Amino acid sequence: MAANLRNNAFLSSLMLLLLIGSSYAITSSEMSTICDKTLDRAFCLKFLNSKSAAPSIQALAKTTLDATQARATQTSKRLQSIIDGGVDPRSKLAYRSCMDEYENTIENLDEAFEHLASGDGFGMNIKVSAALDGADTCLDDVKRLRSVDASIVNNSKGIKKLCGIALVISNMLPRRS
Repeated sequence: MAANLRNNAFLSSLMLLLLIGSSYAITSSEMSTICDKTLDRAFCLKFLNSKSAAPSIQALAKTTLDATQARATQTSKRLQSIIDGGVDPRSKLAYRSCMDEYENTIENLDEAFEHLASGDGFGMNIKVSAALDGADTCLDDVKRLRSVDASIVNNSKGIKKLCGIALVISNMLPRRS
């Protein structure tokens, strides 16, 4: 009987924790609201559904910035590898320009994290917009090349989509005066 009471107490405690934890998670309605405002709703929903355990909109913003920065860092490393690997002068110039854009993108994302941490949704928005511009400019730089590394194009497009999600989220965050 004592073992049965312990099991019931354990199960009751577990259920309570699950209820409390789930009440703070981002809802599917909130995800839908966010994704309806992006350019690629399907990408957004897939991304947010994989991050649905985020306990708040601020946590979701951080998770989105983390994913964006990881992809930007990966792209920057790939660009450096291409440049170091030896490409024709015209391609090298385009990839170098792209590399410069990604250095700025990473810096802007670092600053976006700072704005998020200080509760400044507007400042985060400005820095994410700048990061998006960097990925977009990179795409412009490399699309004129005859042969373009597919990972650069795909990652840049992905970064633009992630930035779009982060921009929508930043508009849901408090504005600091």
